[in-house]
Amino acid sequence: MIKSFVELGRLLRNCDGAALLGLLQSREAPPAIQFLKYALCGGGALVVHVGVYLGLVQVVWPQLQGAGLDDWERARSTFGPTGLAFLVSNAFVYWLNMKWVFTPGRHAPLREFFYFTAVNLPGALSGSFAQAGLVYYWHWPKWAAVLGFVVPNVLINYGCRKFLIFRK
Repeated sequence: MIKSFVELGRLLRNCDGAALLGLLQSREAPPAIQFLKYALCGGGALVVHVGVYLGLVQVVWPQLQGAGLDDWERARSTFGPTGLAFLVSNAFVYWLNMKWVFTPGRHAPLREFFYFTAVNLPGALSGSFAQAGLVYYWHWPKWAAVLGFVVPNVLINYGCRKFLIFRK
């Protein structure tokens, strides 16, 4: 993996804008560029997830902002918007990965989406618990504990998607 980051740095230093754009548009990009594209898709999925979550909290579940809720009620009431935001962001990032990063075709499209979701869901759940543990047990600030969610998910999901779900 470190070798890929070194390769990415070398490619970014040595490529002109047109060559880099060509690599970003190609499905035959080197692994470092493929990982960069994957990371950009993940960033897009994060924006979609947070946007859907906040929209649902504002429009459908405004009671989540009530000052009178205890900690358990506030935590429990986040499952609905979080689940719906996961469904939307998962579909979005699948589409983006299929169109831009990986080559589909190892499995039938519906099975491929099912596998994609099956890889994503446990990572999201375990990442949520890891993040909560960093905040609760080690008293990390919430913004820092996001790393407990993001880093393992990126690495696990990338490897599983690249080698188990998509052809390339």
